Amino acid sequence: MPQTSSLLGIDALYQFTGAGAQLFSGALFYTVIVRFFSASQVGAVALFIAIIGLFNLIFSFGLGTAVQHFASYHLGRQEYATAKSIVFKILILGIIFSSIGLITMFYLAKPISITFMHTAQYTPIVKLLSIVLVGDVLFGLLNGSALGLQLFRASGLMNIIIWITYYSTALVLAFLLKSLYYVVVGWSVGIFLGVILYLYLIIKSTKNYKGRPRHLTPSLLFQFSIPVLLSSIISYGATYIDRFIVAGLMTLSALGVYNFALLVASSIGFIVAPLNNIMLPKFSEFYGEGNRENIKNRTAIATTVVAGVYVPAALGVAVLSKMIITLLAGKYYEEGSDAISIIMVFSALFVTSNVMTQLIAAVRETRVFIYSSAASLASNAILSIILIPHFGIEGASIGFSSIYAASFFVLYKYAKKTGFYQANVYDLAKVWGSSLVMVFVVLAFEVRFGTSIDLLVPYILLGAVVYLGMIKSTRLIHRNEALFLSSLFPQSMPFITKLIRLISSE
Repeated sequence: MPQTSSLLGIDALYQFTGAGAQLFSGALFYTVIVRFFSASQVGAVALFIAIIGLFNLIFSFGLGTAVQHFASYHLGRQEYATAKSIVFKILILGIIFSSIGLITMFYLAKPISITFMHTAQYTPIVKLLSIVLVGDVLFGLLNGSALGLQLFRASGLMNIIIWITYYSTALVLAFLLKSLYYVVVGWSVGIFLGVILYLYLIIKSTKNYKGRPRHLTPSLLFQFSIPVLLSSIISYGATYIDRFIVAGLMTLSALGVYNFALLVASSIGFIVAPLNNIMLPKFSEFYGEGNRENIKNRTAIATTVVAGVYVPAALGVAVLSKMIITLLAGKYYEEGSDAISIIMVFSALFVTSNVMTQLIAAVRETRVFIYSSAASLASNAILSIILIPHFGIEGASIGFSSIYAASFFVLYKYAKKTGFYQANVYDLAKVWGSSLVMVFVVLAFEVRFGTSIDLLVPYILLGAVVYLGMIKSTRLIHRNEALFLSSLFPQSMPFITKLIRLISSE
């Protein structure tokens, strides 16, 4: 349903809060378990997450993205009964596919444990992960349903509740029972609580969607979801191939350090994840309305906004990486700081591909994701095999970072072909110029005053002040844009609107 910019802005705040809850509860989880368990056991936890992630991708069958698109598409056409029907049909498919996944994972538990952990002792834990798999698949589909129905605030609140429960339950059980088995038990409790609450929310929210639904052709649904499935599997391989090569060529301890470095590097993604959650449903709604110009204008705005918030944050983490990882995990993990810096720089260079991804999905060109994922997998695999034996986890980070570049160039080619994609190169140059000035200033202070952990917060504040000052001086935000951005926040947050006015060029 159409929303005013202020309502959409509040929705975005809820999405940011939900993503932040997932990020910080997950970060706290990792920060604590590195103190409860050995580096080898932390490496095993990293593999548990990688394994459950792969099975989740396979047995969700791309339906999470499909339900977002088709539900929003039919909302844009004011076909509410059809949107509701699609949601529940896809949930039934999710129950079927996740049950097949449970059986498959349960019977493959021992080979998985021996192959990736080099021992059969983790077999019972992998079997228990099959239960978590069912919850993960269903929770993902329910979250996609909420986003597709544009219940952005409800989705944000659910993510706050569930991810805090998910990780805190695992932490409490780990603390009390000192066993990785009970970490997985905690995950199971958290995710199934989410499934139950989310299902109730979806049923309640759609009870007034009356009428005769249009028939959704199964072939149309799977034409959309199968490319998403294939590209997700390939993307998973592209994202994790470096970790599996590290596990094969190095020790589990090295994998534990590298995985923690990746956790720190990827955590900054919470800045753009909520925007992604809103972009796909809104672009799909505009596509359903046949509103081409609206899509073009919004992609230009979204590209600048995504770069404007992500680039300075990523470069800031890169320049402060040694201090950050030492604070979170201790001196032993300090060797992962260079890997963080490498990944952050590459991700900043190609972050605008996030907008292209949502646009391409909204116009149903999901086959493109197969090409971009294949390019990412090839680049990561080749570079990781070449570089890891010689450069260790730094070589792995270069291989991992290459996925950003490979994906970007494929997505950009096809996004331009759609005729919907626009970007303001001049504004992007301002973002990068301002961010680089910030980096050089912080580096100068590091050289002068050192990299003691006590200086981390002052350096962060210094970087923020310099970046905001550069935005003001380069006139990145004009008066009309300042008014629009201010309208995205509720009146109960006047300090944000004052800050926007302060840094704008009015």
